[in-house]
Amino acid sequence: MTPSVLRYSDQIPQMSPQMDLQYVTLIPSNGASFSANQEIRLPINVPADSFCDMKKAYIRFKVTHPTAAGGTDSGILVDPYAGAASFISTFRVVSGTGALLEEIQHYDALCAIMRLYENDTVLATRRAITEGQTQTPLTAVAISNVAGVAAATGVGGKQKIAGQATRVFCHEPVSAVFNADKLMPFGYTQGTSYVSLQLNSAEGAVCQFNNATNSAAAWTVSEVELVMPVLRPGPEFANNFRTLIQSGLPINIHSVGFQNSQQNIAENATGMETITFSKRKRSVKSVMTALRINSSLSSIIMNSSSGFKTNDAVDYQYSVGGKRIPSAPIKVQMDTNGYDGGSLLNNTLQALGHYNSNLRGVSADFDTGGGLYLQAAADDDTLSSKAVFALDLESYGEGLSGMNLAGQGLPLVLHLNSGGDAGRASTDGALIADLYVVHDVIFTLDGVSGTLSASS
Repeated sequence: MTPSVLRYSDQIPQMSPQMDLQYVTLIPSNGASFSANQEIRLPINVPADSFCDMKKAYIRFKVTHPTAAGGTDSGILVDPYAGAASFISTFRVVSGTGALLEEIQHYDALCAIMRLYENDTVLATRRAITEGQTQTPLTAVAISNVAGVAAATGVGGKQKIAGQATRVFCHEPVSAVFNADKLMPFGYTQGTSYVSLQLNSAEGAVCQFNNATNSAAAWTVSEVELVMPVLRPGPEFANNFRTLIQSGLPINIHSVGFQNSQQNIAENATGMETITFSKRKRSVKSVMTALRINSSLSSIIMNSSSGFKTNDAVDYQYSVGGKRIPSAPIKVQMDTNGYDGGSLLNNTLQALGHYNSNLRGVSADFDTGGGLYLQAAADDDTLSSKAVFALDLESYGEGLSGMNLAGQGLPLVLHLNSGGDAGRASTDGALIADLYVVHDVIFTLDGVSGTLSASS
């Protein structure tokens, strides 16, 4: 039988096709060395009549940290959850005809969210090696999170890049294109598609090691490679597939993607905050919002990607077209000293489960003796919580069963009741809210024109 990942239509004979498998290594088209805020373009230049196994693809790159002025440097750290993604602010895939297939802004924070809720210990161990992720409680790692919180030395082998040293990362993208349910037919498209990596700011990507004043935020990225398996079927399958697509029958490939909207929350904000997502999507599976300290994005002494805060939230709801979802707010804080982390966690796990089944658990650092899912009053101002305000919007678990926002008259809105303990809400300064919509995506190949497009 033809493998399901190559079964685009029942019109293709169901036979076991001959396969020529090779791992291709693709390099940037716009340079060899890159620094903060620059773009890296990786062309998906593959042979004609070939298919790309994007789920097994990864991006390899080397990070070099120069010695700071004065001749010594205690080194830098990547985020313990975002890992290699700490260096990427925006992730894009563009078709050979210039169509935007995917764009994820604030990509590093999204990756941090995904890894926070990943309970596969084998996978976590692998990513500690490949991506520099530790999934270790901030209280144990003590990574620079806010001023005055020193980073411990015990995790240096996984995260630290010393002065004049390098670290090689192998990043598996959190992406609709890289998680499609079929092999991507890039060998049948017009032009050359490419992956675009917009690099983070220098301070936004890394933290000082041990809060050392002699650490510099400088780093460069080099030896960038997109490594992926490429399959070329034998002539019989290739001819049948060509015949199919040239008949005018479009090839549709399903995946799950992400889109971001960002909004600032003022310092000392209490009461009801509204965070709006104005883009229209036909099938929204879930939504999640994380709060970060605004100043962390430009500070080397603060953890930028996963330094999430609660803003002393009392409860939250979403609304679509004026209708509140759920009908009653989800409790977070019961009173100034008591927290309802269970309700928040249940909703978040349900929301995240649509992307990857490995995200349905919780890593070990969420207990009150470690990472503190919701920080206790004494710790909230100095360390981050792991809280994400999320909600499942899928009506059933099959097909395009997410909530249709395309025809709604009003946008998707988060209603966050903030500042339950106003005495602690003010010390973090202004916050930034990242709202991510998880939605169904359909990639369509027009075989006649060779165009590849995305609809959501």
